[in-house]
Amino acid sequence: MTLEALAGDGYRLEFDERPPLLTVRLLGDAETTLERTREYWLRIAESANACGAEQLLVLDALPGEVMSDEDLLRFFDSVGTLGLERVRIAYVEGRIDQVSRIEYVELLALERGYRIRMFGNESEARMWLRYGGD
Repeated sequence: MTLEALAGDGYRLEFDERPPLLTVRLLGDAETTLERTREYWLRIAESANACGAEQLLVLDALPGEVMSDEDLLRFFDSVGTLGLERVRIAYVEGRIDQVSRIEYVELLALERGYRIRMFGNESEARMWLRYGGD
């Protein structure tokens, strides 16, 4: 088990590595920008690649809104070369009111070849990572 934390402008990433799983808790303020989101996903991808993670559990505790449709498309265009498509990703949205938006994000990611599912709670996400099909 390896624990690590990285901080950026308005966000903090807390990593817990237990191969083959890398868990990332995403904390920070309410401001959601394309640049910030791109930056922390770059750091998540670097950590996943460095430890050879096969599974990634992202626990989103950010209080902000999901990006606009236009920014989401720009985001996916900018992160397509990070290597995350080889990792099985479970994303837990901490804000219940954002779950329908995050489901749209899941569809965009699936269209781009990511193995990802969005969840409203951590236990279901962990179950899918262990036993769920693609």
